[in-house]
Formats: sequence, C-alpha cells, structure tokens
Amino acid sequence: MKRKIIIGLIAVLIVAGILYRFFWPEHVEQYETRPTVSVENPQEGDITLYTEVTGQVEPASKASVRPKIGGELLEVYFQAGDRVEAGQALCTIDSDVLTSLELQMESARLAMDNANTNLGRTQPLYASGYVSQQEMEQVQNAAESARIAYETAKNQYDLQVEYTTVIAPISGIVESRNVDPHDHVDTETEICVISGNDEVQIRFGITERSLETLEVGDTVEIEKNGSTYQGTVIEIGSMVNSSTGLYDVKAQMDKSGSFTTGSRVKIRVVMSQALNAMTIPVDAVSYDNGAPFVYCAENGTAKKTMIESGIYDQNRMEVLSGLTYDSQVITSWNNELVDGAEVLLADTAAEGETQTEASQVQESAEQEAGE
Repeated sequence: MKRKIIIGLIAVLIVAGILYRFFWPEHVEQYETRPTVSVENPQEGDITLYTEVTGQVEPASKASVRPKIGGELLEVYFQAGDRVEAGQALCTIDSDVLTSLELQMESARLAMDNANTNLGRTQPLYASGYVSQQEMEQVQNAAESARIAYETAKNQYDLQVEYTTVIAPISGIVESRNVDPHDHVDTETEICVISGNDEVQIRFGITERSLETLEVGDTVEIEKNGSTYQGTVIEIGSMVNSSTGLYDVKAQMDKSGSFTTGSRVKIRVVMSQALNAMTIPVDAVSYDNGAPFVYCAENGTAKKTMIESGIYDQNRMEVLSGLTYDSQVITSWNNELVDGAEVLLADTAAEGETQTEASQVQESAEQEAGE
C-alpha cells in the first residue's frame, strides 16, 4: 500500500514538472551583439589658433640729438639714464663761427651808424636846397640798406648764439651719451639718443599666414617675466623684410611694465581663425590615406563619410563640407566600427536595458506567483 502511494506521488510530481515547463518556459538571456556608440550633431563655433613670436622693445618716440653748430663742448649737463624734459639744456658749445659772426655784426652796425649819420647831415642840406632830390634818395637808400644788413648779421649771430646751447627736443630717458666736455663736435656728431618713456612699442615679425588674420587695431598679448600685458597693433608692413623673411609689425602699449628698450618679449598672435564654423570633436575624425572621414549613424548602421576639414585645435575641427548640422557623427571609438556595421546608439541601449530590467522583474514576480 505504501509503495503504491509513493509511486503515485512521484507520478504527480512528474506531471507537475511537465506542466510547469509547458506553461512557464525557461527564460533565455538575449545578448546584444551590436556595438554601442555615442553620437553628436555638428555645432557652430569659433576656432582660433595662436602662435608665439619674439619681439623687441622700442620707444614709441625717439630722438637723435645733433648740434646745429660745430665747436668745442664746454659743459655737458646729463648722464646716460637721466630723465630730461623737452627744452632742457644738454650742453654748451664754444664756436669759432660765433666770433666771426660777431665781427660781421659789429661791422654792419658801424656801417649802419655811418649811413644814419650821413642821412642826418644830408637832410638839412636837402631842406635848404643844396642837395638834389636824387642825392637825397641815394642817401636814404644807403641808410636803409645798412640797417637791413645790420639786422641780418645780428639775426645770424643771435641764432648761432642760441645754437651754442643744445637742448632736448623731447621729454624722455637718455639712452646713450656719446660726448664729454672739451670734445670737438660738428653738425654730424650724435650728442645723445633720447627715448620717450610714456609709451613703448614692440617690433616683431609674422608669416604670410598670420598676415591674413592680423589687422591694425587688433589686440595682442605680450608676456615678459611671467606677466602678461595688452598691446595694440599700430602698423603692419606690406613687404617682406629681406633679412628675416617676415612681415614687420609694430604694437604699441603703455609702459606700465617698465620695459627696457632693446629687451625681448614673447608675443601671442592669431595664426589662423575660423568664425561661426561647423565644428565636430577632433577625436571623431579618422584618416584614410591622409583623407579625413567620420562615421555617421544612419538607420542603425555606421556610414563612412568623407569630409573636407579646415583648421583644428585640441578639441574641435572645422568641417568645410561633407556634413550637415543634422548628421549624427559617431564620437566614440569601437574596434568593430566599420562602414555598414550595425550600431546601437547609447541612448537607445540605455532605454533597452531599462526595459529588460523591468521585464526580468515582472518574470520573477510571475515565477514566484506560480510557485
């Protein structure tokens, strides 16, 4: 009797197992074989490439001081490095020319005095009728000519006296002093060089590529001793400097940085620029025999798309043709990514995982309810 009961229970369990497998089939996990990729639409933006060049500091205004008369320097009132003001006396000159002009002036004065004396004697005689009209006019003309000759000689003398004191033509710093007391100088001798110290300018050279983007009025960054200053482009050469092979540029700036004339600085200028350009991540671009291309996601597949590229920096590349702003550029790398390969977008994959997790929860609940 017990044996029959055991056999019956076994039979019931077998039938129950068969029915369970029939109504609740075993869940088979489905694995996704398509590579999951991230995509991005092209964006409008600016790309600016900079280059660093070396520039030399120059004074914005500069004067080479030369005397207007030759002679011996009696005194020099300045040293190199001194600040001088416009009109300030720099040195005095003792000139032999001055002595000669003084003699000429004195001779002209005596001639004028004699002419005036003769005029004074002739006038009463003319009034009494002893001198003709013609003779009177001759005496008057002689006196006038003597006066003009004297004033001319005096003006020349006064001018040369003024030239014996050399004055500063501009305010600034004396860069160099080239003379000493008792030196003999002429009109070609450079007494000193004065640089205006209110503003300085930086001279540097740029390539033809940079010439296309740089304009007068643009701002450039100037670096010296770890500090950065702003300068404004005031002049751009139109011809290549034969000694450097570059185009000469001048940028002006306030002398707030205490720049020393002749010192060198670093200048950051725009080398190339793309404004309001179509850009994509530079890491999304690959190359086929030097030709750039990207993969675009289209209808669940990867499509190899050739592009025409422009300039690029560390993050973005300019796209000149080959894409639209609606293109879905694949930005993630995968070794299974080839032209025509099926792909799964990252957003779609995340949504699918969420749905799978929900289904698994539901199945587990149904299984527990069946048990």
